[in-house]
Amino acid sequence: MSASAHRLRGLSWRALLLSALVLSAALYASTLPGKSLLMDFRGGLYDAGRAVVHGQNPYQADFLAHQAAIMRAGGLARGETLVNDFSVPLYPAPINLAVVPLSVLPLWLAGSLFTLLSLTAITLGLWLLGLRDWRCFALVLVSWPLAFSLYVGALGPLLVLGAGIVWRWRERLWSPAIATAAVIVAKLFPWPIAVWLAITRRWRTLALALAIGCVATLVAWAVIGFAGMSQYLQMLSNASFIQERRADSLVAVLLAAGVPAGLATALAFAAAGALLLLAWRVARRPEGECAAFALAILAALTASPLVWEHYMVLLFIPLALIVPRLSALWLAPLCSPLVLVISEALVPMSGPVRPSDQHTLRGAVLWLAIEAVLVARACRSGNASSSLTAAGRRRAAPSLAEIAA
Repeated sequence: MSASAHRLRGLSWRALLLSALVLSAALYASTLPGKSLLMDFRGGLYDAGRAVVHGQNPYQADFLAHQAAIMRAGGLARGETLVNDFSVPLYPAPINLAVVPLSVLPLWLAGSLFTLLSLTAITLGLWLLGLRDWRCFALVLVSWPLAFSLYVGALGPLLVLGAGIVWRWRERLWSPAIATAAVIVAKLFPWPIAVWLAITRRWRTLALALAIGCVATLVAWAVIGFAGMSQYLQMLSNASFIQERRADSLVAVLLAAGVPAGLATALAFAAAGALLLLAWRVARRPEGECAAFALAILAALTASPLVWEHYMVLLFIPLALIVPRLSALWLAPLCSPLVLVISEALVPMSGPVRPSDQHTLRGAVLWLAIEAVLVARACRSGNASSSLTAAGRRRAAPSLAEIAA
């Protein structure tokens, strides 16, 4: 191909990327209502920390039970129709204690510091995962999952940092154990990371992580007088019941298809189990730990009944591990809102799904499709790992220009 054709192709890719950035930015601005600013941070973290400071119970078990009862009676519960309709403390006690230093500050200052911490965390986390391509970092910083996460003040970027620590220092004992315990205690659903430790036969690290998590949880709950501890699992169950149909999860898609709730949850766990079994097989191959870790992260997203769009910052973990150079896959999180709007315009949806739920259902299907592509890519990476070193895999990852060729 001539030099002029190469330049034209490069300009075409830049024009496409710039158009996607502009259109996606416009969609971000129109999608994020002002009342949702830092909602997760304010309702789930800041208010909980303030309650702890004042010696009060940070949890609202009665409120969640009341909303769940309304929904079971055929009414319309808060949070059933809007993802950000409410935000109440649901984090385990160690997280409520950890956020106390921010809770003594004014909300605007605490929120600003948390946003800065989140940006630092995701950047450092991806660096620890081995990502070095500045173009990928740029796409992460302007992606919809990160924008949404920063906007509502979610913990996703900190989970990426935790995963990065686990991966970077996986051959050590204390660092990955502490990081694994912190990540699982914070959000519970990343438990497949602990399974990955077992898959890769890091038994001492796994045992230490479990011990740290249990001790930290008991000590933290003791500090707050065990407030809400006996009701905690029921609170999680009620929150899941209220909002699982609005989530971007496999459970939500199955519920929309008419699958009973219990069976939908069981199928989601079965799918996650299949991914972990696949991770076990991949990990047996030389250099297969990388793909196995990616599959464990995807299993965590698959099993959880509540997966919001800001959880999708975790998709950057398998991306950084198995596609550490710029490729078309890195555009998927950025362009997801644009693809969703185009699909709604071109392919109207009909059937038993309520109109208010159709946008969410399309989003769930879109994210599951992206996850499926990453699963296939991880398996291919695992198959190729016996003949490629980690550096070789990085060189083998196709760039946008190579794909265009």
